[in-house]
Amino acid sequence: MKLLALLTTIAIAATGLVRAADAHKPVRVFLFAGQSNMVGSDAHTDRIDDYPDFRGAGSAQDDVLYTSLPAGESESAWGVLAPSGAFGPEVTFARALKAQDDSPIAIIKSAIGGTTVAFDWNPEAPEAGQRLYPRTLRLVQESLRQLGNRGLSFRLEGVMWHQGENDMLDRRLNTNYAAGLTRLIARFRKDLNAPELKWFLGEISEKGIWGMDHRGHLDVLRRQQDQVLRSDPLLRWVPTSHLAFEVMGNGQPHYHFGTQGQLQMGGAFANAFLESMEIARAATANGFPAGLPLSKSKRVQLFVLAGQRNMEGEDAFVSQIPRVPGYESLAKPQGGIPFRYSLGGGVRESKGWEPLGPVGHLGNFGPELSFGARLRQKLGSNESVAVVKFTHSGAQGPDWFPQGSPEARRNLYPRFASFIRTSIEDLTRQGYECTLAGVFWHTGENDTCFEPYLRKHADWMLQLIAQVRLDFHAPGLPWFLSEQHPRSLWKNIEAVNDTLRTLARSDAGIFVVPTAQLPHERLHFGTRGTLLLGEALAEAYLGRP
Repeated sequence: MKLLALLTTIAIAATGLVRAADAHKPVRVFLFAGQSNMVGSDAHTDRIDDYPDFRGAGSAQDDVLYTSLPAGESESAWGVLAPSGAFGPEVTFARALKAQDDSPIAIIKSAIGGTTVAFDWNPEAPEAGQRLYPRTLRLVQESLRQLGNRGLSFRLEGVMWHQGENDMLDRRLNTNYAAGLTRLIARFRKDLNAPELKWFLGEISEKGIWGMDHRGHLDVLRRQQDQVLRSDPLLRWVPTSHLAFEVMGNGQPHYHFGTQGQLQMGGAFANAFLESMEIARAATANGFPAGLPLSKSKRVQLFVLAGQRNMEGEDAFVSQIPRVPGYESLAKPQGGIPFRYSLGGGVRESKGWEPLGPVGHLGNFGPELSFGARLRQKLGSNESVAVVKFTHSGAQGPDWFPQGSPEARRNLYPRFASFIRTSIEDLTRQGYECTLAGVFWHTGENDTCFEPYLRKHADWMLQLIAQVRLDFHAPGLPWFLSEQHPRSLWKNIEAVNDTLRTLARSDAGIFVVPTAQLPHERLHFGTRGTLLLGEALAEAYLGRP
């Protein structure tokens, strides 16, 4: 009776799956594996619809088969992909793939929190820990056999992997991570008879608690992961530090991505897979084919926006702009303002100058839209305006420090300075005279909550400001520092804001931009608050002495 029920479940799902696509296409099978951030810990199905671009993503996907590691010794069973309670990146991964290709999809998931490559996933030590290698191998082999029994052809496409937090925290284990992961990948390929099996390696987010007080351990893990990536052409890196990441009730970065981060991570894995298949979404050409809309008789005023989470635009949704009275037009490009950007630490970059507008980065936007619009409104045709934006929502104070942090790969200052310099040089090459008009900075949220960074915040900011002024031969370059909102969940808000005011008293070229009067949501300014923040930054520039 148990076997009959199992086969009935498979038959119903498989029939729907094949009916939704070309019956002659093989089922594309993916293994999702790892620990808690692959499980989807602290991601809640009932919160999915809180995020405008993902509304409805929690509903059942009748055309996607799904099975996961069963409890105990019970058999796995195929069903349809339908999240209940917690969920991982498989939900939006499947949706993103189906949007590009109607081939049938099946997902096998094996993930347990707190597990290590050294023990739990180690094929050479099957008796240790969770014994996840033999259990996962059995799950995959049995699941594929069931597909074959139903007359379905299939192709094992790849492994989506997010794991390493527990290995990296143990000094006895972290320097052996590369060897352990290499061994695991080789055994999966051998035992599944899949020598060309691709492996997609998800980044441990620098935005979480791992990236704060465990920076050194995380750096060791990244160097170990880089070893494996360099040695295996079938591996692909999946950046995640630019994605949303949950924050605890005490204002401390979480251990897990949370609901929005998991929804975004599924898209990140899907993009990596599509790129590996050379069917990634085509980039939209947003440049100025007839040349920049600037007058060569007027000096171009170049404005730089930079910073972390709020400056990048977390929880400010482009899809909500048309619902904010008076700002509806900002959902479309502003053709009169050239714009260049580097977002998420370089995850999304413009090819050149584009009209200022939403750029499709996670469906978010920052204060640049209303900032540019207000400048254009107030300045009219009197001045030529261009905007550049350089942000990384996962960065922290040490990453911006001009002298460099111990984790060299996280250093942002050289890239930040190079991005500004390239923008100026490009304008000059096109025949424009350019002045660096000001830098607009929103204080890092990741610095407020971590007291060792808070204590150094003033020194770091002074060095950053001084280095930019020195490098660009602009000793009087004004800096506009917007305050953290007092209603924000982040810790130490008033202490950080006091630091900004102290900086402004010490330097006539530093201006503090108050934000307490603006709308604010749990962690970030949100859609309306971000629009008003951009205007506040512009007004601070326009009203300076």
